[in-house]
Amino acid sequence: MTPPDTQTAGANDARGLALGFASHLLAGLSPFIVSAVITRTSLLPGTALVYGLGATALALLLVVPHWRRRWRAETRALWTPPHRIAFLVSLTGFLAAGVAYYVGLASSARVAEYVFLTRLDWVVQAPVAILVLREPWTRAGLGGAALALAGGLLIVWTGVVGSSGLLAALCYVIASLAGYLGATRIARARGLEGAVALTVWRHWVNTAGFVTLALVLVPTTVHRPDTGTLMLALAGGATLLGLFLCRFAALTRLPLWVLSAQAPVQALVALAASRWIEGVLSATTLVAAGMIVAGEAIVATSQRAARRPDA
Repeated sequence: MTPPDTQTAGANDARGLALGFASHLLAGLSPFIVSAVITRTSLLPGTALVYGLGATALALLLVVPHWRRRWRAETRALWTPPHRIAFLVSLTGFLAAGVAYYVGLASSARVAEYVFLTRLDWVVQAPVAILVLREPWTRAGLGGAALALAGGLLIVWTGVVGSSGLLAALCYVIASLAGYLGATRIARARGLEGAVALTVWRHWVNTAGFVTLALVLVPTTVHRPDTGTLMLALAGGATLLGLFLCRFAALTRLPLWVLSAQAPVQALVALAASRWIEGVLSATTLVAAGMIVAGEAIVATSQRAARRPDA
């Protein structure tokens, strides 16, 4: 008979894996939705619209007194000295990462290839989690990460993404790493309520950043979006909220590197979506995507083997 503690740990792992899978699934869909909004408007107004509608939905939810009280209490806790630095680093990192991500998305010829390139942030985060967060690792896991990294470099070498997309992706990877290091510490220390509060604040800070950039840098002659664009933007905002809520909640139950091992889901979603939206990908891109998927699958397999009692 399985001990109760083991059963609880297994259930927590299963819920964490499910939340992580859902976050990566939404992350694979999100760039296609936001890219469609950007195409109908332009980079900054479109991104500000997506985030703004999501922020409005959050504000409406916080009208409920019970939710508002809990959010305020958790926010006060995040501003205390034990969590303040991680909280500020996380918000700053995600804001910088968001700006870099959408600049690169707007300047890349094909959405799918840019999605694959930016997924290298998970490969970078895995070894950093070992050194900074002291999470366990395996030789097989490191080998899988190297294979996935080689797949990303192959995409860059083909030149499909372009120099502007590459620079933005590199900035995104660095800023995202800072954001997730802070978010992981908060999720582990504060649990689900901390994850929810961080989701709200991350979205509001990013909204403020994109709205400010749009007002400062974009001419005042921007056309009012039509109903179809508004619906797309609303779907994009909801997708982003669900993505980060699932991801931060997953970090309350999973190590950061295990969450990173699920990133192939995003590549598979991007491949499926690009088949419908952008046509068939090149053979080189498919090979590179396969290397990313295979490498991160090795990482996931090595983690499961390490958790077996007889391992």
